[in-house]
Amino acid sequence: MMNLSNNSLNDPTKRKELEIIKSSLYLFDFIFITAVGLFIFKTVQQNSEMKKKVQYFLLCHHLLCCSLFSCFGVAYNTIRALAVESPKIVFWIIFGVRVAIGEGVLITLTLMALNRCFAVCWPFRYISLVHAVKHKVLISVWIITMFKSMCLLLIEGIDKSPEDMFEVVPSCSIVFNGLFARTTGIILILFLGAIIIVSYCLLCREGKHAGHFNSSNNKARKTIIIHGLHLSLLLFPPLIIIAVKRPSDYFILNLTTFVVFSLAQCFSPVVYGLRNKELQNKLFNRQRISLCTGHMINGRDVQQPQLNDSELIDTRCSTPDP
Repeated sequence: MMNLSNNSLNDPTKRKELEIIKSSLYLFDFIFITAVGLFIFKTVQQNSEMKKKVQYFLLCHHLLCCSLFSCFGVAYNTIRALAVESPKIVFWIIFGVRVAIGEGVLITLTLMALNRCFAVCWPFRYISLVHAVKHKVLISVWIITMFKSMCLLLIEGIDKSPEDMFEVVPSCSIVFNGLFARTTGIILILFLGAIIIVSYCLLCREGKHAGHFNSSNNKARKTIIIHGLHLSLLLFPPLIIIAVKRPSDYFILNLTTFVVFSLAQCFSPVVYGLRNKELQNKLFNRQRISLCTGHMINGRDVQQPQLNDSELIDTRCSTPDP
């Protein structure tokens, strides 16, 4: 029988190694998602037509959640890796906010799937319905996720004394590992997964009726496959971690699920942002205009009195300002 101690996190060295790996991956995710997200956000903000579309509104909020989740992940795992002494309540609050933002990542993905479904299956009701409630829905999402985490923190500390909660410790045991917290987490992920599956099934059915999934249209099928794979990699790892009673006892399982989830989250700006044809065109047009403007400044063409700046861009670049 194999010695399970090699795969256990009871060893402080292995636990510290895992926290360092997690912190490093979270830092990479934060830098990449924030950089690409700012680029996408700036492009959307500078285009009046894209600002009105709900899909980009939800995409920007999804990338914001991903960036914040990675930021809090860096903070939480760095504190644990360095064994920084702090009151238990501080660990709980950081972890609670992180969980709420992580739920926001999954909920915004679900809203993006619902938005596509409504836009394709009910186009006549889409504008009046979705545009009227988009801000209310997102505000409700933030309030509900934060309130849920606060309630779980209260349940977690209901049997703790104030002295125990404010005890200064170098690290803290797993938070939200009780039966109630794990059950609500599993139910939430399964519920969101069911909504996403139903939304994409309706999209596929409508696409077949409209002839978008014929033998010559490989792009539509490829997009569905990529989205399905990405969503699976985002939903299954946290589901596995929550389902296992003490995931910290299993080094390989903990590390594998985290790496898969981290990579999937890192690809969110690519899957839902950079693969979008309209967004690609706007991004490339911005780059071309910037390059042409730079050439004009270097060549001193802007000093010609008969043309203003906008005319120079149109003459030299032949592309409109997005």
